[in-house]
Amino acid sequence: MKPELLDLIACPHDGRDLRQEGEELVCPDGHRFPIRDGVPRLLPEPDAGEIDQTGTSASFGAKWAMVESDAMPQIEEFQYPWYDSRYGFGDEQGLRDALAGARAVLDAGSGLGYDAARFARVCGEGQVVGLELTDLVTAAEREFGSQPNLHFVQGDIMRPPFRHGRFDYVSCDQVIHHTPDAERAFGILAALLRPGGAFATYVYRRKSPIREYADDYLRERAIPMSPEECVEFSEGITELGRELSRVGAKITLERGIPLLDIPAGEHDVQRLIYWHFLKCFWNEDLGHRVSMLTNYDWYHPPYASRHTPEELLGWVADAGMSVAHLDEQDSGISVRALAPS
Repeated sequence: MKPELLDLIACPHDGRDLRQEGEELVCPDGHRFPIRDGVPRLLPEPDAGEIDQTGTSASFGAKWAMVESDAMPQIEEFQYPWYDSRYGFGDEQGLRDALAGARAVLDAGSGLGYDAARFARVCGEGQVVGLELTDLVTAAEREFGSQPNLHFVQGDIMRPPFRHGRFDYVSCDQVIHHTPDAERAFGILAALLRPGGAFATYVYRRKSPIREYADDYLRERAIPMSPEECVEFSEGITELGRELSRVGAKITLERGIPLLDIPAGEHDVQRLIYWHFLKCFWNEDLGHRVSMLTNYDWYHPPYASRHTPEELLGWVADAGMSVAHLDEQDSGISVRALAPS
């Protein structure tokens, strides 16, 4: 563990400072946390009334374990420009300019660590922390931990092991909708910002009524599956998306169907089914494996809440923040919000 991390972390139980004793971190109240493979394991003990996130950890741990190393360049090639566009940076230089002078950056829900690694690369001398619920944080540390300003911590977004008001930029991209309470998670992470800091987050958008029904119906049955069983289910969903996409058929609706949120005009058949009836993701450039895992990512995790732009803007207002950039797409809503100075 790099010593600079001690200035940012805190006991997830009581928020008190931590000191290092060998391969443990200890708070004044006696809570002790191991440091294993160079990573502080700051997962709190469950409190009465807290929702158990074991299922979330197991689902995403299994997902990321299925990502083969040769797929990472494809993921980064897709995700980085999409990130920069959705949050109003334009490109990587715009992200670099925005993070110039940042003293501390948090990537909440860092997965395999590729976003945190990019933040560390572009933000100069600022300290970057990747927070991850699952043990995949070990792989992230092994892959990227040699960067001198990059740290990885195992912990829970709902009880983050950090001091309040220490981060200039918090990114929680495509994550808080997988927590038990996305609105609460938003407020918890916003509280980690310094005055004038920025919080970037993305939530799934609520879809058309039949698609919402199908999502609920299938997720209710997919969540109890083992990861292997859900992969088998996701393989079929992915094949359907692929074959519909390759047909390339289009139809024109003169009237539209307002009750189903289907507008008039020309529709690609695969996209019409995808947005209004059934999530069957397929992206030819990403290929079969990543497309299948995208479907798995939707159907298997215990929590996958969907929201409206009005909801997300309400969370921003409730946190006393202002909107720097808002992006609305059929898939989801991205916001970069600023804490008051």
